Amino acid sequence: MQQSKPRVQSPRPKQLAIIIGLALLGPLSAVSAQETELRSVVVSGSAIGDRFESERRSPASSTLITGEQVEQTRPTSIIDVLRAVPGLTVDERGGPDGIKIRLRGVDNQRFMSEKPGVAIVIDGVPVFERTGRVNIDLDNIESIRVVKGGASYLYGEDALSGAVIITTKRGARHDGVTVEHDRGSYGYQRSYLKAGGSGERFGGHVQVSHREMDDYYALANSHAKTLAGNLQWFIDDDSDLTFGFEQSDRFRDREGSVVGATRAKNDPKGELEGRGRTRNFDIALQRMNLTYSNDFSSTGNLLAVAYQFDDKTDFWVAPILFSATGTRVSDREADRYQHINDYEQQQRGIKVEARESFGRIALMGGLEIRRNTFDEISVVKEDYKNSPAPTAPVFRAGDIMSDSYREERTRAAYLEAGFGVSDDTTMTLNYRIDRIDLKDQDRLRAQRRNKSMGVHSWRIGADHRLNEHNAVYGGISTGFRMPTLTELAGNPDLDPEHTLTYELGMRSEVSVLGWAAHLNSSVFYIQRKDFILSNVGQYVSSRVGGDIYSDNIGHTKSRGLELALQTEVRRNVSFDLAYTYLHNRFARYDDFHLAIGNAQGGTPVDSLAALTNPLTQVYFQHYDNKGKAVPRSPAHQLNFRTHWHPAEGWRLSAEIDYRGKSYADEINQEKQPGRTLLNLMLSHDRDVRLFGSSKSRLKAFVKVDNVLDKRYWLIARGHHDANRDGVYDAEDLSIVPSPGRTWSAGLSLKF
Repeated sequence: MQQSKPRVQSPRPKQLAIIIGLALLGPLSAVSAQETELRSVVVSGSAIGDRFESERRSPASSTLITGEQVEQTRPTSIIDVLRAVPGLTVDERGGPDGIKIRLRGVDNQRFMSEKPGVAIVIDGVPVFERTGRVNIDLDNIESIRVVKGGASYLYGEDALSGAVIITTKRGARHDGVTVEHDRGSYGYQRSYLKAGGSGERFGGHVQVSHREMDDYYALANSHAKTLAGNLQWFIDDDSDLTFGFEQSDRFRDREGSVVGATRAKNDPKGELEGRGRTRNFDIALQRMNLTYSNDFSSTGNLLAVAYQFDDKTDFWVAPILFSATGTRVSDREADRYQHINDYEQQQRGIKVEARESFGRIALMGGLEIRRNTFDEISVVKEDYKNSPAPTAPVFRAGDIMSDSYREERTRAAYLEAGFGVSDDTTMTLNYRIDRIDLKDQDRLRAQRRNKSMGVHSWRIGADHRLNEHNAVYGGISTGFRMPTLTELAGNPDLDPEHTLTYELGMRSEVSVLGWAAHLNSSVFYIQRKDFILSNVGQYVSSRVGGDIYSDNIGHTKSRGLELALQTEVRRNVSFDLAYTYLHNRFARYDDFHLAIGNAQGGTPVDSLAALTNPLTQVYFQHYDNKGKAVPRSPAHQLNFRTHWHPAEGWRLSAEIDYRGKSYADEINQEKQPGRTLLNLMLSHDRDVRLFGSSKSRLKAFVKVDNVLDKRYWLIARGHHDANRDGVYDAEDLSIVPSPGRTWSAGLSLKF
């Protein structure tokens, strides 16, 4: 008889906390009683910039991507840059703009316009875009640092699983004039001009860029025009004032989704479908920040930033299924949508930080004041009904469906302290307190609401150098997200959502097949006991009936392993590897109701047998999702990149990117298949003489992504009977098919 394998149990949170606590405090007992000269300690954390960050001293896993690496990649989308970050997944909607970033599986079950669970910080500005997506000019990136683990101790709200810290271009590296032009598949074009200079007291640059693309998908063209720059005044040898700005006008149309696996195979461009849930996005973004820095001592610094970020977006939402007379509207009638949504968002704030080292103790303290406003209105675009039933109500063009104003005010204080326990050991403590005031005005119903909450966030961590080539680190950290006033309206007792992350890692200098390499490995465990969820399930129609409200009833547990390996160049070859293992499960999700039939306008029935006409009826089938995998959370991800320099100035790069299979829905019925991609890039740069005796730098590249032309799904989402045929299956998934093989090529000249 075959014996069953013993079940390996994951450590409980309390057990894991004890283990990590002992690991962090253990080095204390090894401190010699004799007097020892300790190395000077500095604090590396900052909510404004990453100039103080040092991976070697950090008690958390992080990845730094330099501006040079970004330029070498010549990205058409930010995912081209971030693919090699362990633990990172993205919501890809088709097209180059608007990627939503996820870390370590937190919030992978959500796919609408929620915040992503990751703090996005651009030059110290916490960018809370309405859709949770990252809209950054790819031509204006100096560096990207991805910090993993709960990070609200520095960055405040929504840093549930970490932060993506983007620093824009600045400094003498941008002196001179640079001209670039790229072309690629599906009408992709990019033009870029940058001019900069520096002197004894002043420096800066200004750049303009234009990107456009017809795109692979039907009705999916996009374009973006951006003006950006950075101006610095060097007040004296120790202080400077920096003004950064970016203004971008963007347009993007249909995102590329189709309904059903059959359509994804037979009509991946969506030419027959014609419509997605949203279309016709007009986006105007503007960001300004003024930063003051003063090195008041050899180890002390004062840093302050004032900022403003504006986002004005309007778009169409929800395809019309039935006309005002009840006639079925075909997907070929591509411009027939229910609503026009118009959003205006503004963020203003000030941050001040001071840091100083006192031998084996270092301190950083900061204050933040922020005000975010959101002005939103939704208007009926043209007459429609949600059901062909004669008694179904008609919505008339010009009717206001919603009209609201929201305001969030944040006042926060935060602290980081570093303690040199020994020459080899540093402990780091972080604490932050946020006072958040929420105000909401529903102008359609003449209602006003307000709520104030105080939230505490913290981290305890340590790093310990074992020897010249190895160091261990670990920590326990927290993240939080505030409930919205809409959620609070139905349940005023809601608490903020929290995550608790435990992490242990090692940084090593190793030799791999003769290549000197840097290896960062870490294991993590994330508890999220109280995330806010509707008591009838996520994205479930109110037609399910009963008393529907939001509550702190969601609970997920995720654990995993991350490896990041980078080698030095040897024999003209180097390579990088990033691997992620993720086990992400619902620990509590008692009530989920999957709609079979017409969820928007159907008459509810009591059983599946009573569902005789799914176009005019709906049945809500109950599920308990406890123990099921969080959707869109592949267990395995692997990215391998190799770079060969066959001759001076030449570089050939090959990338293999693997993503394992995952579930597309919360009931774990339909799957999103895995895929393996091969990408190639050839680049060359050399000095040329074009203008007299001065040298100019000429660069050229050609890149082919998905060389083998694999057909796969970028993302798949399912939560109800979308085609209203009385059955939930793969034909109800919202799928974004891949565009297959793509190419791009370009030239760059700097003089």
